[in-house]
Amino acid sequence: MKITIAGANSFIGKRIIALADAERDFEITAVIRNHHNHGLHGHSSVKNIVECDMEYYGDLGKLIPEGDCFIDLSWLGSRGADRQNPELQKFNYDSSVSAMRSMAEAGYKTLVSAGSQAEYGLCNDVITENTPLNPNTEYGKYKVEIFEETKRISQEFGARFIEPRYFSLYGPGDYAKTLIMSCITKMKNNENVDLNECTQYWDYLYIDDAMRALLSLCKSTEAEGVYNFASGNYRMIRDFVMDIHKAVGSKSSVVFEPNDDLYKGLIINLKPDVTKLKTDAKWEATTDFITGIKETADNFEG
Repeated sequence: MKITIAGANSFIGKRIIALADAERDFEITAVIRNHHNHGLHGHSSVKNIVECDMEYYGDLGKLIPEGDCFIDLSWLGSRGADRQNPELQKFNYDSSVSAMRSMAEAGYKTLVSAGSQAEYGLCNDVITENTPLNPNTEYGKYKVEIFEETKRISQEFGARFIEPRYFSLYGPGDYAKTLIMSCITKMKNNENVDLNECTQYWDYLYIDDAMRALLSLCKSTEAEGVYNFASGNYRMIRDFVMDIHKAVGSKSSVVFEPNDDLYKGLIINLKPDVTKLKTDAKWEATTDFITGIKETADNFEG
């Protein structure tokens, strides 16, 4: 299978390529920013590297050889204050629409976007793929917009559309300021860890488990539509934190303090149902959280 990945040097993109190397039945065209130090040479699955900045994504279909599946991972401002920046999020949306349409015009028959739990907004009940979308950030709003527009483009060109809605992925190479990576940093150094109550429910999925599922969906001829990407084993965040403490073998003191102001306007609970993903991808998450944390900590230099 020939797969083109835009944003191939991202956290997700690098793990797709690593797994594709091992499976040996994928040919990857990697799309990266112009003059970017990508480090992708030497991967057996990477057959072509194309430099293209996001504002020129409308030209992708002309720049890239014909392929089977297009995966767009490019998105700026997915963390912190930039999530509420409407101009930046609109730029992401416009670039992604240009990419999807260009690749559909070039004959790609499977289009894969990068969805997010932010599309659901504030939820306390179990979240299925049929849960109404009610985003409460600009980031989430434009993720919904690209979902709807890519679905329309796919219908127009007779292509298959897959949207993995990622909840909380983690693993080696993750962003250094996530809760998990911050805890690993402090706990490896036996520093005190002061957090809020951490009583909200969350679901973490190890990156390699997630990418195995994604590649399985890409190879399937029947998989289509939205898929919640999570382990299906949601727990209170404080339980995950204490598992990190155990996995690292830390002597850190961990304190959970109430801070109601922190929760205002945020998603309180993430309780994803992953039945559809397990069924269509013929998949189960196989990396338990402590094992995943040990792998992450062993490869983290922070």
